[in-house]
This record gives sequence, C-alpha cells and structure tokens, in this order.
Amino acid sequence: MGGLFLTIKKMAKATTITKEQIENWKEQYGEIYALPVDDKKRDLRAPNMTDYKRAFTAMQKQGEVAFGETMLTALWLGGDEEIKTDDAYFLSARKELMDFFNYEDPEINKLSGGKTEIKIGENKCVVRVITRADLKLAEKKNPGSKPFVTQERLFEMVCLEMDDAFKDQKNAALRFPLFQAIEKLQNQKVAILEKL
Repeated sequence: MGGLFLTIKKMAKATTITKEQIENWKEQYGEIYALPVDDKKRDLRAPNMTDYKRAFTAMQKQGEVAFGETMLTALWLGGDEEIKTDDAYFLSARKELMDFFNYEDPEINKLSGGKTEIKIGENKCVVRVITRADLKLAEKKNPGSKPFVTQERLFEMVCLEMDDAFKDQKNAALRFPLFQAIEKLQNQKVAILEKL
C-alpha cells in the first residue's frame, strides 16, 4: 500500500518550469523548445552536432528508437519524465524530434578557377573541387565510420576560406546545410541505373 501511495503522489506532482528558468536556459543553451505531448510537456534545448553524432551512432548500433531515446535524453532540460519513459508519449515525441532537421538550404555558387562558394544564411565559405582522392583520404581519417566525421575531414581538406561561424563544429544549423552542399558538389552529374 505504501508503494502505491508514493506512486500516486509522484504522478500527481506536476513539473513546473518557471519563466525565469527558461530565460536562464536560453542564456546557457541558446534556443529552447517546448515539446507538449497530450497532457505532458518537456522542455528541450536545440541540438548541436555532438548530440546528432551520439544519436546517429546509437541508431547505427541499435536502430531508430535508440536515436529518439538518445536525443530526448541529451536535449532534456525539464518537464514530465513520462515523455521519455511511457511508450504512448515517447513514440509521439520521437516523431516530433525530426523537426530539428529543418535547417536552411545552402546556396551554391560556382566561381572561377574550379572554386565554389557555399552560402548558408549570412555565412559563406569557398571550397575547391572535391576529388576521389579527397574522399578516400577523408574516409581513411574516419576508421570507425563515426557519423559526420568523414564530412568534417573532407570539409577541412577542401575549404579555401570561410567565415568564422564555420569554425564552430557544434553548430548544427550550419553543419547540416554545409554537409548537404558538399554532398551536392560530389554528385554534380546525374547517374541512373537502368535494367536492360
């Protein structure tokens, strides 16, 4: 009976996050998000590349559910634990986490001399042509096949100039569009496999 009373008391206790706490989190982490799931709510910080690397590593080893579990755990600031522990809440919450992937599209501009400018928002960098040898070397520098490491090494090799913002390797809002642009630069010709 005592265990049941404690469980009911714990469930009745609402998690209250103050506006002051949210402002403190904004100062510490930048962007803060509320994730309401039905009658529960959880507050999350914006993910950085370290969070994505951990989550994608978990997904490689354990599947898509592990991605959601890892992201919720890494980004959690406060709120109702049931969103993480109760499947009815978790499964809906994990689907919403995909919204974090909606970053600005990169602008790719060809320059003279085989150079390309990549512009993301107000930030830009210039890269040289990417070769097969570059790709092989970047892959070699990532022997454990860790997520995003090959892209980082490739960017380091081909980047000729960049705004200071590109030095922040944790900035997912810049890194995802950058990696998308670098992928497009590797696949400039259209190839379609056709069965004969």
